[in-house]
Amino acid sequence: METGVTEPGQSAPILDPPVAAQGGLLHALAWPLRVLKRLYNWVVGWANTRYGTPALAALSFMEASFFPIPPDPLLIALCLGRRKRSLWYAFICTAASVAGGVLGWYIGMTLFDGARSAIEGVGLGASWFGTAQSASDLTAAQQAALPHAGGVTFYPDGLFFAVKSRFDENAFLAYFSAALTPIPYKVFTIAGGLFEVSLPLLVLGSICGRGMRFFALGGLIRLFGDKVKPLIEKHFEWLTVALALLGAGGFVLVKFLV
Repeated sequence: METGVTEPGQSAPILDPPVAAQGGLLHALAWPLRVLKRLYNWVVGWANTRYGTPALAALSFMEASFFPIPPDPLLIALCLGRRKRSLWYAFICTAASVAGGVLGWYIGMTLFDGARSAIEGVGLGASWFGTAQSASDLTAAQQAALPHAGGVTFYPDGLFFAVKSRFDENAFLAYFSAALTPIPYKVFTIAGGLFEVSLPLLVLGSICGRGMRFFALGGLIRLFGDKVKPLIEKHFEWLTVALALLGAGGFVLVKFLV
């Protein structure tokens, strides 16, 4: 077992969760951030290899349907390394992300049973699908009108219920806002297929939203890279953690903004 003691010249070990808990609440709270930081460092590490561009495409594709880490940090790292190719990296990121969104749509349309098992397997069933208790105050007619698809009833305290409401209001705006903001894009792509919301609208909304997001990022680095590069490099690790927390907060934003 790790004891937390380091030899001269060695970096401090990351405590395992039980030891962290024994060390106090602060260590326990720091553990998820350390794991998250390591995962981000692994993602960004691809920027220093010849596989940086393929890794960006793969990450952008996977994040749109199931992978938890957004491609923004790797995009930033690649753009800072080769500023003249920033817009090309933004294009790769956008195209792969839209393609991944289409995959997410088909997962919702044809493979929801497998997606449902995976969601429930990682303990997200209640937050994504909702709980029956949240519908206890509804009338019988309102309960009968709850969204239902793929053998699942979606309750008011779940993400899919909120997303379905947004689709009913304006499907294009729903896709666009999810593609542009920290709101979890993958929830919308999967839900779009599950509720049979227009695939062309998904493609159009995703191109607009993801394009604005990634081209704005690449364009700013292309134009102002010399000024922002030292600041970004100095605080890059914490910037990536902040992006992760913002992405995690997007799941909360769904219920408030949609």
